[in-house]
Amino acid sequence: MSSEPKIFHGEWWVPANADPYNRFFMITPVGHEKHYTGTLTYYEDHDSTLELYHIPSDFHANLDGYNYVMWGVTANGLVFSLFNLSIEEEFSGDFSRTKFTVGLIFAGEHLISMRKPHYNRCIVQFPYLRNWAFHDNLVNTRKEGMQNQTIIDIRNMVTLAEANVADGIKWVLHDKISCNRSVYDLSINQLTEFVIETSNAVSVDAFLKHIGEFSQFLSIALYCEQSPIEIKLYGTEQNRNVQLLYKIDRSIDPKANKLIDFDALKEKVSTMLLVWHQNYDKIAPISSYLVDSLQKKKTFGVPDFLIIAQALDGYHKRFVNKSKGKDKRKYDEQIEVLLNQFDDVEVIQRCHIDPKVLRDTRHKYSHLFPDDEKSLAVDGDELYWLTEKCKILLTCCILNMMGLSNAEINLCCENSPIAKMIKSNPFEFE
Repeated sequence: MSSEPKIFHGEWWVPANADPYNRFFMITPVGHEKHYTGTLTYYEDHDSTLELYHIPSDFHANLDGYNYVMWGVTANGLVFSLFNLSIEEEFSGDFSRTKFTVGLIFAGEHLISMRKPHYNRCIVQFPYLRNWAFHDNLVNTRKEGMQNQTIIDIRNMVTLAEANVADGIKWVLHDKISCNRSVYDLSINQLTEFVIETSNAVSVDAFLKHIGEFSQFLSIALYCEQSPIEIKLYGTEQNRNVQLLYKIDRSIDPKANKLIDFDALKEKVSTMLLVWHQNYDKIAPISSYLVDSLQKKKTFGVPDFLIIAQALDGYHKRFVNKSKGKDKRKYDEQIEVLLNQFDDVEVIQRCHIDPKVLRDTRHKYSHLFPDDEKSLAVDGDELYWLTEKCKILLTCCILNMMGLSNAEINLCCENSPIAKMIKSNPFEFE
């Protein structure tokens, strides 16, 4: 269900000191820009819009001026910076209004560029991060003469994990705790946050890249797609901060399901985060294919199989091939190497993947040999279940890349959605 939009009426203009990374340089002196009345409408679940009234026909923001920055101030003093604008439509019969789509909205400051260093701290909220990383940090104590009352000792911030992922850049997971200390209300709110801290100011673009990396990590950990719902950036100066308003992608409620058991592996989580960041550029396309494939779909098709089959090929080439001095180029040999790597992982044993069957199936649907050539390729239900088994193999590969041993991979899988799927479909995993 769509949420109610937030509407901001005010004045909007293109700043004179235009972003040098954009295609256009303003020649108007700073402070003498032409302001236009307009309305910004922010939607959480689809594209936000800006309507400007009575702008001239040669206004700078047009189809050729994509990615301009625009500033605004509302009637009650709220300050906005808008990025990634593109013209959407001119209202038929009403040339006094022009509508733009807006990619990113920063509330709180006037920014001239997302590539210049501005902030050194970013706090990100995910709707289901607490389902994965959570620390029971409430201590109940009873005092003499208060047998029927409970006193709750609360530590306002508990660090769950932290990793120095780059020079001067740290990822932190912590629980934020607040409570109502009223005599009549002892309710407690606990929220797990993802925080990026930097020793020196970095750009908004850099923060967004780190957020994207962790979003993929959390999606693997919870074995379903996860996206942030709130992003706030803080600068070194007091009270300098902005909130990023953007189109929020849907996150899947994992309920009790998770793949990486935070409590069981909490001593290794920091190292896993570090390794994930170090390998992200190589693993991102592969993990993205896996996360996308976890979404429940009404139909299943050959492309769903080919994406995962190719992802296994990509994983072998990027993380395994030549690592032991052997160059495996044939697809079935690559799959055999991956299977042998997990020969003592129970869920892989239950899959019974035949490398030659997988090879022929991949070759058939990739049109690498004629349809009438004899092959072991499968179709129908067999193709569906081969795809599911390949997803399990790919998952184990990604866990291995993070530095988990086979024993730890077994620990992750034994109570995971993978184990539940195998248990629910015993005839397909005999």
